[in-house]
Amino acid sequence: MGWRALRAVRRAADLLPKVCDSAGDFGATDLFGGAISILGIAGDQQAATVGQGCFKPGMMKSTYGTGCFALLNTGEAPVQSRNRLLTTIAYQLDGRRTYALEGAIFIAGAAVQWLRDALKVIGTAPDVNALAEKADPQEQVYLVPAFVGLGAPWWDAQARGALFGLTRNAGVAAR
Repeated sequence: MGWRALRAVRRAADLLPKVCDSAGDFGATDLFGGAISILGIAGDQQAATVGQGCFKPGMMKSTYGTGCFALLNTGEAPVQSRNRLLTTIAYQLDGRRTYALEGAIFIAGAAVQWLRDALKVIGTAPDVNALAEKADPQEQVYLVPAFVGLGAPWWDAQARGALFGLTRNAGVAAR
């Protein structure tokens, strides 16, 4: 690494927060008339990784909500993805850092809400199951719900949703 790159890395390191144990003393907050200790911290997907017991390298969790997020435990060494996934810290306990590879689909469950609330092609979220079962696989219609951009592996915040493969036969299946 050249001296300019090294200096840029050092400057970035000065701007970023220090990585601390996920279960550590982060101070206290005054809430409900008394001090409450803050003894742990974890991001949404990292917390799900711990909550789903992904403690060994090779273990993976995938959660579905507004979006869909997958984290693969890679152990104590960061792994650089060959497929444009993010290298992230999964958690740190007793000073031992555990890394993960992360992939994200920004819109998953929110696409079901869109079908229900904006397009009104379903009455309730579970109706997507029956709709999918009635779909004609020969039609090959694809919805890309990039309403807020695309996550892994494209990472394109400017991308927008698209519907491909429409023919005269495409439509909402009879309810």
